[in-house]
Amino acid sequence: MLTNGEIPAAARVLVLSGDLGDGHRQAARALAETCGEGLADRVRAEVIDFMQEVYPYLHPMVKYCFMKGVEKVPSVYGYLYRKTRRKEAMPIPFKTFLSLGLSRFLTLLEEKRPDIIVCTFPLAAAAVSLLKEKGAISTPLVTVITDHTDHSLWLQPHTDLYLVGSEQVASALRLHGVSSSRVRVTGIPVRRRFSESFDRDRLCQSFGLDPQLPVVLVMGGGSGMLDEGVRSLIRSTSLLERLQLVVICGSNAAMREELEAELRKHPTNRVIVKGFVEEIHEWMAVADLLVTKPGGLTTAEAVAMGLPMLLYKPIPGQEEDNAAVLEKAGVAIRATAARALQDQLLELADNRLALAAMQGRAQQFRRQRPTEQAWDAIMHLQQTASSVRKAWQTTTTIREAW
Repeated sequence: MLTNGEIPAAARVLVLSGDLGDGHRQAARALAETCGEGLADRVRAEVIDFMQEVYPYLHPMVKYCFMKGVEKVPSVYGYLYRKTRRKEAMPIPFKTFLSLGLSRFLTLLEEKRPDIIVCTFPLAAAAVSLLKEKGAISTPLVTVITDHTDHSLWLQPHTDLYLVGSEQVASALRLHGVSSSRVRVTGIPVRRRFSESFDRDRLCQSFGLDPQLPVVLVMGGGSGMLDEGVRSLIRSTSLLERLQLVVICGSNAAMREELEAELRKHPTNRVIVKGFVEEIHEWMAVADLLVTKPGGLTTAEAVAMGLPMLLYKPIPGQEEDNAAVLEKAGVAIRATAARALQDQLLELADNRLALAAMQGRAQQFRRQRPTEQAWDAIMHLQQTASSVRKAWQTTTTIREAW
């Protein structure tokens, strides 16, 4: 059996993420950065991509199928999401997939010997829970839910602590039978830079923007999923007479090339197209409004910045749930399919009172220091659990059973 030993001077924390959606990686990155900035003497945190490390050969195919499925047939994704949402036991396909990598995963844990495991990716949390169920490890498991919603894949029986973004998620977990002592509302972890103050005029000058004109930031998530309704905005002369557009394509190089080709045909100084940007917090700082799909991390970063949002075509499933929570909080408005996106965008961008009200409600909705709160909860659990844990060791019995 693998168990943990005496707590070292600096606790070893393994943060398991995944790249099926950029938010899982960004939450893990926020945790790691905050650890390095203020907890280096108490914690050694290491971030690992669970899918890449445990399923190196299957991962590219799984990622491709997942991203294409979400993009091309979102209704099918939504159906599967709803179908598995309330499952009491892990669906067999997921369990079968995870079983293929459990031995490799256990070898990884033996090598890293973490004192605590933090998962920002649900499949990783499920795999850790399965190992605990088999008696292979006893390491405390913390699950960081990166959306404003609940789903059976996040809810694993051997999770010691859930860190959630809002009271709505905490209430949903309690309805699933999770005790209040195992849930902490910390807010979704975002990097500290999203809570800083910025000189907007200086940034506008640096980015080549007119500080006197409204700036609308358009994002399609880390994979840059921008449909024709969004792409048509850069061709709208009536829109560009009244505001400036900054379109972030993320890792979608093909989308960026397509939009840049469009701009070469119709040159304008009112549109900026970017790929992946490290300084997204600065682009949010100059923006008056964000048009985006309601991914958990993007919207959490926008809330931290006090940036009003127009939510466009959420994917059925967690993004629809995110949109509902953000609308209820008054920090975002959901674009309706019955009206052209351009009309709704102009209407909101021109309504300074509505934007100011959304900024104010963002200040009330956001959690102060969410990443620091997450670490406080993690370290409290680690200290509580340390008194009952023993040295790491492996029994061949468990491996032979596989």
